[in-house]
Amino acid sequence: MEALLAQRVALVAARGSGQLEVEFTSGGTRRRLIFRSIAEIERAIAAIDRDIAALQGKRVTTFLPIFKSGF
Repeated sequence: MEALLAQRVALVAARGSGQLEVEFTSGGTRRRLIFRSIAEIERAIAAIDRDIAALQGKRVTTFLPIFKSGF
């Protein structure tokens, strides 16, 4: 759980700064990931959120609104 939280913190910080490269330590091993886009980082954060929720016995749902022109 702590490793997932550390990864999430690193990903959120990278997303906030606009960087596409993330470094974190996982299980005593230093890892460096390079993402292609901010959207890819957001998908990674969502995946970690689902993993954390599963460990806590919860479920994560996402609501994506769709707006039509002329709104």
